[in-house]
Amino acid sequence: MPDPNFFGSDVQFTRGDRPVKKLPAWNHPFSVANFKHRNGMMAANYRSAGLADMALSILERRPHRCALDVSLHAIDVLTGILKSAETGKFVAMQTTCERPPALGPAEARELQAQSPGQR
Repeated sequence: MPDPNFFGSDVQFTRGDRPVKKLPAWNHPFSVANFKHRNGMMAANYRSAGLADMALSILERRPHRCALDVSLHAIDVLTGILKSAETGKFVAMQTTCERPPALGPAEARELQAQSPGQR
C-alpha cells in the first residue's frame, strides 16, 4: 500500500506466491503531485480535502464522508486488525456503517475550484 498520508502512489497486490502486480492508476485530480518532500520526492498532498469535503457537506446539509458511524467503524476495524494479529484469530466487528460514496473526479475538481488555495 502507498503512504496513507498522501494520495497518488501505486497500489500493488499479490495472491500467494504469484508475482506482484500494480493496479492501474485512477485518473483523479487528487493523484497529481503537488508537494515536494525535503528529500526531493514529489507526492500528492491533499490532506485537507476531507475537511473541506466535510465542511461543504455540512453547508449543503448532506451526510459527510467522515460521519461518526464511519469513523467509529474505522477504529473498530483497525483495533480488530491489531487484535487478530496478536491472537492469530478472526475478530468479529462490533460496529457497522453504510459505506459512503467515493469522492469521484468530478466532485474533487468541484471541491478544488471552491478552495481558496486553488484560485
